Amino acid sequence: MGAIPGNTTEAEAAKPVPEQFTTLSCKFCRMEKSVKVTPKGEPRTPSGWHRQDEGKVCAECWKERYLLRAISIPVASPVDCSWNELRTALKTMWAQTTACANRILTECYARDVRRNGAERMPPMPRIYLYPELRSEFPLLPSRTVASLEQTCQRKYRALRYAIVWTSSSALPTYRYPTPFPIPNQGWTVSIEEKRPIVSLQIGPQRIRLRLKTGSQFRRQYRQIQQIMEGEAVRGEAAIYQRGNALMTKMVAWLPRKGVSEQEISTLTVRTASDKLLIAVNLRNEQLWVFNGDHLRRWSFEHRAQLQRWNEDAKYENRPVPCFSERRKMAARKYRNRMESATHEIAAQLAGYAKRRHFSNVCYNDAEHAFCEGFPWFRLRQLIEEKLNAHGIRCEIVGHSVTEEPLTADEHQ
Repeated sequence: MGAIPGNTTEAEAAKPVPEQFTTLSCKFCRMEKSVKVTPKGEPRTPSGWHRQDEGKVCAECWKERYLLRAISIPVASPVDCSWNELRTALKTMWAQTTACANRILTECYARDVRRNGAERMPPMPRIYLYPELRSEFPLLPSRTVASLEQTCQRKYRALRYAIVWTSSSALPTYRYPTPFPIPNQGWTVSIEEKRPIVSLQIGPQRIRLRLKTGSQFRRQYRQIQQIMEGEAVRGEAAIYQRGNALMTKMVAWLPRKGVSEQEISTLTVRTASDKLLIAVNLRNEQLWVFNGDHLRRWSFEHRAQLQRWNEDAKYENRPVPCFSERRKMAARKYRNRMESATHEIAAQLAGYAKRRHFSNVCYNDAEHAFCEGFPWFRLRQLIEEKLNAHGIRCEIVGHSVTEEPLTADEHQ
């Protein structure tokens, strides 16, 4: 029988559909990323990216603007049901959640590869358990099953090398009562009569819980207000038991205080007495540090050895001391060490500034107490060169370092 006009044949339907790609752009740093297109024609959100106001934000820009925090508050009382009804529903959910989590870990281990003389561990095969879990645990909400599958597979992947390849760790197990997770679409929070009320999807019904208040929960109360006003972004919630108390945990991305575009794009780097370099933002929050204790040790050992050689260079050893060649080799080794170290430090700082999308770096090297014999002028030159190579503006502030000539011993 021929193909029906306007319809695809069985052979055409069996052909694999070629994957389509599109480009996503971060709404803040304009970084572009190639992603796959879903069957509905929408671009897939890359791992670590987030949606905000119909736009996409990359992981680095998101972390610059938000902090991930867990808001844990005990339950004071249920609103729409009794305590017995609430605990009965939670016992069922906790039992189902514990069994489902253990089943996911077991299936991941059973379907994973085995070490058969291979030198390298191959990547983990793609495992999709959602249809089986939905039929085996029908009492769990669909969103909870999807959340459990992602969480448990993420945990298994983190321990996969020790479990499958080296056998140094056993397969982890979940114990009752495993916290019952609720994705961000399954819960809301509000404030009624100055008391927070959280509405959760527990099984087939939605239950409202009144949370405790008091001076010890002022911080959590302010964070709940931020969620209600839209300043914070809701994450996953969970209900768990701690002792005899019933606890609710609401995860949210809270906005960083006083973040401006200038603070995000400017990195301040300065020297210190106990560290070689410290990088902070305009709010003096430490972001990056290079200790460099080995540089101070090299400088001390080299100068101490030069001093001992100078003491041994008596009149009887002139005009050429017997250790003259060793002194030249030591001076050459020290110069090569410091040149290599300054290149490495400057490259690390420039790489960090590029990775975090900083457009301006303020460099202040007024403090020299960490290492007196260190080539500060050379380090400043290399930092400026490598930042300019990445298109990052370098502004020298504070004390201006002038190049100091090497001593006669170091020239040798």
